[in-house]
Amino acid sequence: MPDQNARAAIGRLLSEKTGVAAISMKESIAELTATTGTAPTLESLQDLLLEMAEVRGMTVVLYV
Repeated sequence: MPDQNARAAIGRLLSEKTGVAAISMKESIAELTATTGTAPTLESLQDLLLEMAEVRGMTVVLYV
């Protein structure tokens, strides 16, 4: 299970982007890493970001 700090940071990131249809995976991961200081594995952050964005109806763009 990903770190609770990462989950909270992803929630805040997505809340800030409410109304946005798509977000950048690369930019989001960089922002999350900066926000949390040390991040769980990149794979777990990606999985959690995709899951939480999907629930909000957002698309995550991988190469922007």
